[in-house]
Amino acid sequence: MDFDLVDELNRYLLDNKLELAIEVAEKKLSNLSSTEFHKIIGRDLKPLSENLTSYITAFYSQSKNKFEVKAIYSEMNGFTINYDLWFIDLFGYSELGTLDDLDWLSEFEYSSEKSMTISSFEDLQSVYEEYMENEKWRDKELEKACKICELLIILRLQELFKEVKTIAVQRNLDWKDIPLFVTAHDYEMIYEVKK
Repeated sequence: MDFDLVDELNRYLLDNKLELAIEVAEKKLSNLSSTEFHKIIGRDLKPLSENLTSYITAFYSQSKNKFEVKAIYSEMNGFTINYDLWFIDLFGYSELGTLDDLDWLSEFEYSSEKSMTISSFEDLQSVYEEYMENEKWRDKELEKACKICELLIILRLQELFKEVKTIAVQRNLDWKDIPLFVTAHDYEMIYEVKK
């Protein structure tokens, strides 16, 4: 993993500069020799915005009957090794923590009963399957492209949540003011979606 790149992207996320983070990661990937992982460049998950809006709305409706929801956290599964199915789960909190100390994320009051499948990147799922099954990580250049693609998938998920937050504000949905935190399993590259 390019830890300098991860640190740079994290700084952009903390400064609410998600678009710049995507631009930087795409440029970094573009500078490498072309691979199947380059398919991520220029693509997003925005076609899932209506599904995600409904998913969060249903989750919030169930949660608010149990406690006062102060934050919602979403985590994508460990997608690089679970290439057969990419999905997200939601977690509700009665206390709002900070990104300085992530321990609070283990203290959720409620979690989604069903996961939401992430679709439209199935071709990339196949790329990860081939990469893992054929042990292609031994190729260091290919490994670099793989790792940057991972980061871009997470950034595109975060971009989807930002899009959905805009929809929630426009439609005056009940959860429009609830902070959303988004990442993938085992990643600390968390984005707090703000209005």
